[in-house]
Amino acid sequence: MAAEVRHYAIPAGPLSAGLAAYSLASGAQVIASPRLLTGKRAPEVRGAFDQNQALSRLLAGSGLTAVVGPRGVMMIQPAADAPGIQRPEPRPEAEPLPVAELVVTAERREGLAIQTPIALTRISGRELEALGLSGMDEVSRLAPGLSVAAASPATAGFSMRGITQASGDATREPRLSVFQDGAPASKERGAYFELFDVERIEVAKGPQSTLYGRSAMTGAINVIQRKARLGVASGHAALTAGDHDLASFDAALNVPLGDIAALRIAGVSRRRDGMVANLLGGTAQQSIATDAARISLHLEPGDRINADVLLNYERNQPTGAGMKSLTYTPTDPQTGAPIGDLGRRTGAALSAPDQHGVEHRLGLDRELASATALTRLDLGDGWRLAGLLSSRRFAADERQDADGMSLPVVRLLEQTRGTETNLEARIEYDAGRRWRAFVGFNAFAEHGTQRVPIVVDERLLLARIAGGLTDPAPSLAALTSPAFVAGQVQALAAGRGAAIDPAQAAAIAGRLKPGYLEINQNFSRTRSFDIFADVSFRPAPAWELSAGLRFSRDDKTSGVAPSNPEGASTLGTLLAALTATGEPRRRLLAQLAGDAPGGAPPYGLIFHPTAQGGTRVSEDLEDSGWSWRLVARHSPTPEISLYASYARGRRPTVLVAGAPSAPYGPARFGRAPAETVDSLEMGAKAELAGGRLRLDSALYAYAYEDFQTTRFEGGLLRTVNAGEARAAGGELEARLDLAPGAVAVATYGYNRARLAAGAMKGNHFRLAPDHKASIRLDLSRGVAGGTLAFRPSFTWQSEIFFSDDNDVPGLSRGLAPDVVQDERQGAYGLLDLTVSFTHPSGWTLTGFLRNALDTGYIVDAGFIGESYGFSASARGPGRRSGVTLSARF
Repeated sequence: MAAEVRHYAIPAGPLSAGLAAYSLASGAQVIASPRLLTGKRAPEVRGAFDQNQALSRLLAGSGLTAVVGPRGVMMIQPAADAPGIQRPEPRPEAEPLPVAELVVTAERREGLAIQTPIALTRISGRELEALGLSGMDEVSRLAPGLSVAAASPATAGFSMRGITQASGDATREPRLSVFQDGAPASKERGAYFELFDVERIEVAKGPQSTLYGRSAMTGAINVIQRKARLGVASGHAALTAGDHDLASFDAALNVPLGDIAALRIAGVSRRRDGMVANLLGGTAQQSIATDAARISLHLEPGDRINADVLLNYERNQPTGAGMKSLTYTPTDPQTGAPIGDLGRRTGAALSAPDQHGVEHRLGLDRELASATALTRLDLGDGWRLAGLLSSRRFAADERQDADGMSLPVVRLLEQTRGTETNLEARIEYDAGRRWRAFVGFNAFAEHGTQRVPIVVDERLLLARIAGGLTDPAPSLAALTSPAFVAGQVQALAAGRGAAIDPAQAAAIAGRLKPGYLEINQNFSRTRSFDIFADVSFRPAPAWELSAGLRFSRDDKTSGVAPSNPEGASTLGTLLAALTATGEPRRRLLAQLAGDAPGGAPPYGLIFHPTAQGGTRVSEDLEDSGWSWRLVARHSPTPEISLYASYARGRRPTVLVAGAPSAPYGPARFGRAPAETVDSLEMGAKAELAGGRLRLDSALYAYAYEDFQTTRFEGGLLRTVNAGEARAAGGELEARLDLAPGAVAVATYGYNRARLAAGAMKGNHFRLAPDHKASIRLDLSRGVAGGTLAFRPSFTWQSEIFFSDDNDVPGLSRGLAPDVVQDERQGAYGLLDLTVSFTHPSGWTLTGFLRNALDTGYIVDAGFIGESYGFSASARGPGRRSGVTLSARF
């Protein structure tokens, strides 16, 4: 060990926490078996010592000693003369446990979880693998305050304590962000990714703008991936097979490259057939088709400098989300005969022909790629320089049957592209004394596009708007017969206080398009620069005061280019005519029927074109603002930490770009004011009963100003300032070591999040249950030839809604009214079971049962079809099972 002397201030307490604090202060990696540390306490270690001296004092009286392993790793073992202590059997690829269990980076610097004054859920990669979790939606069920709805990897919605990020529009700003090792993945279409070879996941709840930046107004999810390790040749591999033709293979290999470098390669390939039958004979929906890989390089050219470079690539090609109509029974389009029912768990009848009638595969094709470089330079005397440089790109094409019914009324292809570049540098100071701080800057650049070609059968949509589309739906031939369509034209006019004679109605009906094409395009470019600082001061050993401040400046450009490249919408022109009065109405109707010279303006249905049939129009915006946090933490004993905080989170001003209100009119630009959230939070963390019981609790209250949501008004999608919103709640996480080989983890969250002003006053936030709970057990026991483990897990949540308007009929603003409040999911629970056998040589055989009770539920509802008058939902997966054979070496 190096003879460098450092200052240590480790309080008396559980030995596991003492070793974690020692690892942070010394920079040494510590590996230990939890069985050796359970119930043991460490004395206070305070003063200037070298590593040997500090560790010897910490282990005094414990019956344990430290052995120096490869690359200076400190391995805790029973002392040779310590009676009654069994040496644990060695395990391949041993992890630094419990040090890794207790260290977090939620404050953008390493610290002990118990001393971090943030409501934090931490799930280790070891736990993810034991529970068989690979999706963020699965992880969210174990994290109070977090909800993730993943109908598709590219359209996943993230909600933190009620505030949701859910939009593919390139001009929208996120409210919470996902990070990979601190590198932002803020745009929704690229924020959901496969979890494999993960070290841990940290979910930091509450406003985190000061620590994480512009995209973390209500929280941050940081996925810390496993890095390459020096001096260790190791790896693991796992092969999974299950029902619905599930097949998965994932592996990782760590290879030393001399004394100063190491390489880690990890990958996963996962396949599963769809679980929602397509009753029209197409491919089953809700399949899995994911391939992902990562290369990690670790460099330590000297004792004071190290760097990690990570390259990630992922491709997703699943079939569609299986969106099924909540209103129309699946029927045979040719005969009108029912071929299914309205049950949410039965098959759907879906198709997606383009404007020329050519059928296409429903589903997603998305690519994600990122490169991240992390550097750390120890400047001595407690000073350190840390840097992060990242680049991220995604491209997603997703084809959807937007109406969710068997008739081809509305179908679309969403094409989103995004690039993000992030540079951050921090100077940190922490010498283990009364002060610690960091200061730095962040430069961020982003460019995004969204292009959505929408194809509409105007004859069928007319029937929906005019009331002629009944359930079950008649045959396609009946709905498109000239006499029926002409009658629907007259019925639509009569419903809007107008009269159209039969001849004119027949002429207009003949011009309705079976494949009207409308393209919505929007663009964004953002350049931001932040400066930030955070400082903590200990006025006394049991007290710590912290303050953080961040200033952000944005330069933005937003643009739109909507078009109808194959001509005007006849139905859109008819709706415009019926909205007008007097001579303008008469003239438009005559032009539609061909009874007047000249053509009608090129009206769209939802998106009217800009000048010259889709010219790109853009506008610029400059914005700046402040966010901050103030925290007081008190530790009455080393086992208990109490904190209170006030924080301001800020979502930057959004430059909203919208289609013109009339054909060839000016694009609509609006400045949605910067949303702000003021948060008051009190929390308590504890490690009791010799470290066997860990508690993490928080109470909070939020006040939002200028809360933005979207609604359809007058046939156009508009951003609406809902004014004020309020949220209040509490969270509790508990982990209890019941006995050797028996651990219980329980969580509960209460969150009352409501809009507080305007027409939606009193509504629930999207994806925000009032109550959410989970409990899981990890039970293991030595048996002949190995270790048997049983891990049941049960999660439960109360009712949720899938839009801020809560699907209230009076708030419906689509082309056709939505008169039924059915886009919601009642309370439900999910039971997962896992049984495994581990052999001492390192291989494990695991059997699993997901959703063991085969509970039915939906994960999302509404979608873009709602703007045309169609409600659809995507169901969650039912019961599924399989086995996994894995090995570590």
